[in-house]
Amino acid sequence: MLRSKIIGTGRYSPTNLVTNADLEKYFGKPLKPSLEGKLGIKQRYITGDDESSADLATKAAEKAIEDAGINAKDIDLVIVTTDTPEYISPATSSVVQGRLKAVNAGTFDINASCAGFVTALDVASRMIMTGGYKKILVVGVYNMTKFVDKTNMSVYPIFADGGGAVVLEATEEEKGFLASELVADGTQYDLLGIYAGGTKNPITKERLDKKEHMLQFLQPLPPDRNIKLWPPMIKDVLEKAGLELNDVDHFLFTQINKWVIEEVMKVLNLPMEMTTCIMGEYGYTGSACIPMALDIAIKEGKVQKGDKVVMVASGVGFAVAAAVFEM
Repeated sequence: MLRSKIIGTGRYSPTNLVTNADLEKYFGKPLKPSLEGKLGIKQRYITGDDESSADLATKAAEKAIEDAGINAKDIDLVIVTTDTPEYISPATSSVVQGRLKAVNAGTFDINASCAGFVTALDVASRMIMTGGYKKILVVGVYNMTKFVDKTNMSVYPIFADGGGAVVLEATEEEKGFLASELVADGTQYDLLGIYAGGTKNPITKERLDKKEHMLQFLQPLPPDRNIKLWPPMIKDVLEKAGLELNDVDHFLFTQINKWVIEEVMKVLNLPMEMTTCIMGEYGYTGSACIPMALDIAIKEGKVQKGDKVVMVASGVGFAVAAAVFEM
């Protein structure tokens, strides 16, 4: 039986570092204590006007390819997952494939908001399991600061930019991708998002003047939604893999709220040492946060060969994805 295994990881952050102190100078007043105390965000890296999503994705992909010890020509498929694409059309994956010179690879994008990367792992792994693909590059990229109102003290400090990537390879070993689960509730599409620029609300001067092309919070998000959802979802995906909670070596979650991760680990009765939090240094990097956290955990030795890793990601829409890998 074929499985997909992760043979390389990589990440990239823009060079523009913005600390909380920098933002307090920018706004001329203190930031909310909850930004650092509850969310855990102390600084972030953001793109300038000259750096786009394809730039972030390509640089993260190059590092993952190098880490895997392969050539871009070895890749059969490039999947980019993002809700901040290079263009509405063509796909960001096409731009990235061209820059990488991955001439033997097909391409497509996935938009499952911030659940996109784990969703893409599900899709790519199953495509490898069919025998049709040997090596797939999966890139999560986030450039949300391009869509955030920089005058909004409650919103702007949360968001950051970055890219994370993995190379998946077909293997007959009894490791790699073990199980996954996707959950969604499309009735919650109108809570948070970028609602102008598509076919429902095309860009007009009036919408631009009202900043409707920017990220909008239309309804409050339930603060404990992920605390209630993630633990039973972890149990379900582990059952699919034939594993128990104590078989897992490390957990990776969406990196927007450290307090939520702490509460989930309490529910699971597990120490925080079994998860990696990167929002303190990198801010919230959306669809890039889990591959970035995975790369950091591997590079720091928190995740090693043979470890079983659970990844859980939530995004607006509402979409959630979980996957189990043996590294």
